Amino acid sequence: MANATHRFTIFLLMLAGINAEGCVPAMVENLRIQADARLTWYVDPDVTCVPTRYLVDIIGDREDEYHFSVSISYADLSFLNVCEQWEFVVRPVADEVIGFERRLTAPIPLPPSADISLKYFNVTQLSARDVLLEWDLHNHTHGDCSLHYRITIEDETTTDVNVLYATGRQLHIHNLSPCEGYRLGVRAVNQAHPIIEGPMKYHNLQVAPQPEHAPRMRLLRVGPTTIDMSWWLENSGNNRCPVQNFYVDGGNQFNITIPLEDHTPLDRDPVDLNLKGLRPNSMYYLRVAVENSAGLSPTVPIGVQTLELDPGFD
Repeated sequence: MANATHRFTIFLLMLAGINAEGCVPAMVENLRIQADARLTWYVDPDVTCVPTRYLVDIIGDREDEYHFSVSISYADLSFLNVCEQWEFVVRPVADEVIGFERRLTAPIPLPPSADISLKYFNVTQLSARDVLLEWDLHNHTHGDCSLHYRITIEDETTTDVNVLYATGRQLHIHNLSPCEGYRLGVRAVNQAHPIIEGPMKYHNLQVAPQPEHAPRMRLLRVGPTTIDMSWWLENSGNNRCPVQNFYVDGGNQFNITIPLEDHTPLDRDPVDLNLKGLRPNSMYYLRVAVENSAGLSPTVPIGVQTLELDPGFD
């Protein structure tokens, strides 16, 4: 017990010495890597104990280390390897009292002079409506740690341009429209210097024709001798192949063909169908499909029972 009391007394005397002769410096804030390869930080100037210098420790992922001190709130890191992963530790010092450390793990960004042009840009068709975009840099001297890639997809019919961003060197594009042409582009952008962009590479793509998806029922109204139906077609923004005919196959009962025409570039009106002169209380089996310039869609089978005839029905 006496030893514990003795140690506690020494600790109190040490604290008293710090309060009398120095202070515990404030911890640094906002430790970050700037675009010009400087490690910067911030200390509140209103704190009672402002650091007089800073100990900086730098440890690389290739077992290289650097240790030094500075009297200003930044350190020039231009001597470090670009795109290597580094761990930075900054500790404030005031009157030889070392404060709490602040850590950051990050790479040194690509410099403004880095070559970020692309060597190639390939487009691979994965399915009827999906493609894979792939590209690579001309120069791998520095790597691509601070790069992202801006991809543009321009619709040749509407001239609308969709912009996507990727951090890797490939991107899967889904749900392109059959019978439509696209102008695809990709370029590298240095996120450390966003106004610095590499040259754009382009690829023109024409998506092959494909039949429509199966029609979707919008409305069904049944009477004793009538069946009223309305069907949605695939939005022409999803399939630009011109629609031609809508078919209703009633087997031995009837076969109906409704000619179709696209009036607007994006929306298609529903197809309305009115069957009359049917037998009351009877089951009708129908198969519905739509045809475009690429062929016939999958058919939709449907069974509809007409209502019983009301004795008061005229």
